Amino acid sequence: MSEQARVEIRPIRPGDLDAILSIDGEIRAQGKAITYSNLTTEYILSAGGGRRPRSSRDIYMRSITADVAPLLDFSFVAELDGQVRGFILGQVARLRDSATELGVVQMIGVHPDYQRQGIGSKLIHALADKYRSEGVKAIRIGIDHRDKSLLALVEHVGFGVDHLIVYSMVL
Repeated sequence: MSEQARVEIRPIRPGDLDAILSIDGEIRAQGKAITYSNLTTEYILSAGGGRRPRSSRDIYMRSITADVAPLLDFSFVAELDGQVRGFILGQVARLRDSATELGVVQMIGVHPDYQRQGIGSKLIHALADKYRSEGVKAIRIGIDHRDKSLLALVEHVGFGVDHLIVYSMVL
């Protein structure tokens, strides 16, 4: 049986937090994912509050669960032989003051030992299916233009360059 055949994509559960943080740490430790430079799952899972996990994972989960409920609705993990090997965190956002909703990929991560096996593609497709079922018509992901492996993944699954250019200023 191939590696891809054993991958199961399922909705994220609070109990997956340790595995997700571990995968995130492995990716950042390699220093290859430039997109990750100022963005971590700890930051996203604390709803941007920048809080760090407390000493107990359970206390941390209780402290963030209410903040990230909308994020959990649009997030998935990839399991291979019962072990979480990848994750995708999504969220629905409104475009300006209009009623137009946009799916946003907040973060995607696949353990370095399991990259290039179709797991990232399966995660994106699962999130796209969820957005489609909720009536969302477009998905956006922000990527550092130097993050070649993530660029290759999103282009492979059908993302294209948008007409907007995002400028930012560090404060």
